[in-house]
Amino acid sequence: MLTSLLAALLQMATAPAPAACTAVAPPPADLAAWRTTDAAALTIGQPTTLTLTPAAATAFAITPDRAPAPGSFGGVVPLTVTTYGTYRVALSAGAWIDLIDPAKTSLKSVAHTEGPACSGIRKIVDFTLAPGRYTLQLSSAKAASIRVLVAPR
Repeated sequence: MLTSLLAALLQMATAPAPAACTAVAPPPADLAAWRTTDAAALTIGQPTTLTLTPAAATAFAITPDRAPAPGSFGGVVPLTVTTYGTYRVALSAGAWIDLIDPAKTSLKSVAHTEGPACSGIRKIVDFTLAPGRYTLQLSSAKAASIRVLVAPR
């Protein structure tokens, strides 16, 4: 086990760096709205640029599942879901995502991935949601703003 771990780490360390983007790549089809204008509030299917606050001053709905990194930023925003299904949360930068149900429980994701190269999407996390009001909580962001899109899969 230790040998395979060391081999994987060595392979990661020697892997070539990704090429710089020379053109903007399209997002996945279910996140096509990524390129549209910012919305005034977090609405399913509309990308929004959220202004975050220093994590130490953020009024989190619950304690984040991961402690915020020192000097990082966070934010809390409501999200209303009207149709049962799998929803993707796409972020423009790395941040920890807690999706909190009405009972104040952090939901477990059903999938996660990086966004396509050069698309502007850094992280995509999927959750299965029933109709209701949820809280999207972000922590450990490195900058004071982040673009967010929640879309049905």
